[in-house]
Amino acid sequence: MLRFIKHTFTESVFYSHKLNLLGSSALIVIYKNGLTSKMMQHIASKSKHPATVFLNLNEISKPRCKIRWFNQKNEIKRCGHGSLAAAKCLINHFNYCPKVFVSSSDELFNINIKRQKAHLKLQTLSFYKTNYTKDLTTLFSLPIKATYSSANKNGYTVLLFDSKEDLENLQVDFNGLAKAHNNAVIALSMLSFNNEKAVAHFRYFAPQFGVNEDAATGSAVSVVAPIIFRLTGLNKVKLEQKSSNGALLQFIYNNAHVEVS
Repeated sequence: MLRFIKHTFTESVFYSHKLNLLGSSALIVIYKNGLTSKMMQHIASKSKHPATVFLNLNEISKPRCKIRWFNQKNEIKRCGHGSLAAAKCLINHFNYCPKVFVSSSDELFNINIKRQKAHLKLQTLSFYKTNYTKDLTTLFSLPIKATYSSANKNGYTVLLFDSKEDLENLQVDFNGLAKAHNNAVIALSMLSFNNEKAVAHFRYFAPQFGVNEDAATGSAVSVVAPIIFRLTGLNKVKLEQKSSNGALLQFIYNNAHVEVS
């Protein structure tokens, strides 16, 4: 297996030294042809990082590059923090980054480089208000105001909480959630204002997909941003992820796309 691996690196994203937020890390594996999916999963199972990212050596110098992400148990369908970590890694070590990462499902993760810093551009997801509130309320310790979903299965469900609620205190029945719901769940507490800058708090739970809580996630912004815009009219917001590590994200929403950094 090792003969197929050319380079390994670790990168962290969405951290803030000023706010003492650790963000999230990823193991970046750059491989030569021959590394199978089974081998990738085995490597990821031994990693201590929330995501292990696989890039083909033959593609990292091209404008489009295939990308795959795994956690310790499963292949990940979409991973924003892993994509940004890969971009940061390639900029730092190869002085080049593809313009687009392409997932196994052909979703595009566009990378914009500004002042040697990578920004992730995602296509936003449509959403609709749901009646899941009653079904989910017993699984969360704080009262849910409303629920929104991007899909009935394998998508995102956003739970809206009152701004007065501290999401750090939110308790979740992970076993119950894994059995009761088919989407990853985003807890969102709406906006507060600090020095006239809009801030929202959120957490991300996906026991259905092998991760009780993700320390930092970028792909979730593809549905969070349009929901915040519809509710507030704001298209530029700081997001603080209230996980145990803590994470800080910023986004700019522009109709069909959102740029995350």
